[in-house]
Amino acid sequence: MRVTRLLRLGLRQFAAGMLSILALGILNRVMKVELGIDLGLVSLVIGLHYFAAPIAISLGNRSDHRPFHGRHRTPYILAGAALSALMTVAAPHVALWMGATGASAVSVAAGAAVFLLLGVGIYAAGTAYLALLADLTTEAERGRSISIIWSMMMVGILAGVFLGVGLLEAYSAEALRRLFYVMAALLAGLTLLGVIGQEPARTTPPAREAVSTAQAWALLARSRETRRFFTFLFAGILFLFLQQVVLEPFGGDVLGMNVRQTTLFNAYQMVGVLAGMAVGGAWLSRRLGERATAAIGLSLASASFALLAFSSLTVSAWATAPAIVVMGLGMGLFNVGGLAMMMGMSTPAHIGLYMGAWTLSQALANGVASIGGGWLHDAALAVRGAESFAYGSVFVIESVGLIATVAVLGRVRPSAFRREATRAIGA
Repeated sequence: MRVTRLLRLGLRQFAAGMLSILALGILNRVMKVELGIDLGLVSLVIGLHYFAAPIAISLGNRSDHRPFHGRHRTPYILAGAALSALMTVAAPHVALWMGATGASAVSVAAGAAVFLLLGVGIYAAGTAYLALLADLTTEAERGRSISIIWSMMMVGILAGVFLGVGLLEAYSAEALRRLFYVMAALLAGLTLLGVIGQEPARTTPPAREAVSTAQAWALLARSRETRRFFTFLFAGILFLFLQQVVLEPFGGDVLGMNVRQTTLFNAYQMVGVLAGMAVGGAWLSRRLGERATAAIGLSLASASFALLAFSSLTVSAWATAPAIVVMGLGMGLFNVGGLAMMMGMSTPAHIGLYMGAWTLSQALANGVASIGGGWLHDAALAVRGAESFAYGSVFVIESVGLIATVAVLGRVRPSAFRREATRAIGA
């Protein structure tokens, strides 16, 4: 595939990266700091979008067998993007409603519904999108293609940061709504521009079996090595992302930073992520191997969370930016090593099936992390009544958990996995 065509296809991922900043980089902080909603409740409502993954993955894989006008992928991508855009428009309204009513049961239910539907749109479009990428590229092209697409998503995250800073330099309800309206329009427009006309019409479905949620979970029950790698992925994502609804509120509550300053946390993190992916992909993974690259990434992230805990407990703002950059560096290395291991932890005849299982692991871990970070904060706050202790406790748990995850990684055996997989499903 030509690079120009791939870059156009990557516009969808660019838009997805921008969208991710709104809920987990801006709205979570506004709901906690400006609107005064308990962080546990904020994390529960926002985190629900991850739990749409099992439903949405199944919907996305219907594209294998249910085309519209000869297109197996494009209609699902556009429908998912349209639903995501609508829920993006609704999100600030339900957040402001929750704040105005003191988080009444009706407003919380409305917020939960909006984020659950947002997740359905994101995962349904995302699954069909990855299938389209696989359809349009040869096996030899996929490594380069994934690298370019992933990098565009990271750049999209940075663009989302600067869009948020530009439109929400000083918080107001009107500025918050305007930011989400602009993002909804960009999501719809960039997705349409990126995928329309890319997929040729077909009269027969692609020669790949569909991935069902039931099949993915059945695999986990059959193979010990599959469960072990599932556990590694789950733990790595969980302890890396417990901070995702905590980090910006920490900057506001403990360090007294404004919305603009805490939104820039995402820029610091993405600089680290891009550096980590560049170093890992260009040199480290080839020199030391995928497992070592992932382990180094997790260890660096563990050190960064220890530094963030120090920053919180001592109210030391100077340590925050370096810690976040190191966190991103660790995430970037983990992305390179972990993604390469994911691709290797499959059998040729059932790649889609295993990727479905690994996707479920990541989505479930993200959901638990999003909700768990807020609840851990609230539990620690109830014990000591100090925000610095509450946020510091979350960071300490992440630091220790990542060291434990490195130990789990040491027990992952790809060769044993392939033997078990062959016996389990007759690959």
